[in-house]
Amino acid sequence: MALNVVDLASISQVCKSWNKASRDPTLWRKLDLTGLSSSSFKIPMVPQAWKDMQSSIKITQFMKYVLSLSNGNTSCLIFNYYVYLTDVHLILAAERTPYLKRLVLPCSGDLSKLGLHTAMSSWGSLESITITSMYHANALVRYTPNLKALSIRNILVNMRALCHVLENLHHLEEINICHSLILDRPEAKVVVYRIHDLENHLNISCRRKLIFCQRKSCLRCKNGCDNNPTRQPYGLFEDIWREDEIRSLAH
Repeated sequence: MALNVVDLASISQVCKSWNKASRDPTLWRKLDLTGLSSSSFKIPMVPQAWKDMQSSIKITQFMKYVLSLSNGNTSCLIFNYYVYLTDVHLILAAERTPYLKRLVLPCSGDLSKLGLHTAMSSWGSLESITITSMYHANALVRYTPNLKALSIRNILVNMRALCHVLENLHHLEEINICHSLILDRPEAKVVVYRIHDLENHLNISCRRKLIFCQRKSCLRCKNGCDNNPTRQPYGLFEDIWREDEIRSLAH
């Protein structure tokens, strides 16, 4: 049975020999914080519940500890779906994961432009990222020139930001926009773009990079058919958080 991040943190405190064993670099290639649970932190597993200062401090302390165990060997970082991400969390992670190649951000948070740019400037090796807001566009273009895969599904996407990313990230191979609402606000008027509208705004090479839901074939549509009564209210999204229609990003 594989140990999750909470298990590893716990056994590292048993004795010196176990602490040494828990620092094995192979254990930390992927740091998956989805292993955090309400029993571990006594925080309800619902969006916004981790927003208060006490919860934020708990997450910060835990991240400091497990990242010290990883000793900079993490190449894939997956945040828990419910963590309310702040500048402190993101910069802390960036400073301690200089060789990160894969990043999955949580569903909510409050990041400043300075905090975002400070963190992203440490991640020049990033090749894939799942983000929750396209205000990251400028930072992506500036600091992650080697990005190959980008997942921005189920969010609001600014059309100009999308074009900026597609036109300037030259190594980008795939971008997932399943169930995202693409819009713009030229001259104070909101314009919503459907998939076929993109033909008039993107060249064919850019359009070929887009992945979108066709005939309810995406993970969200398939997962929404699960009517298990024991499922949590936000299970539809949490269940697929670590997965992706871009096959190279599935975990």
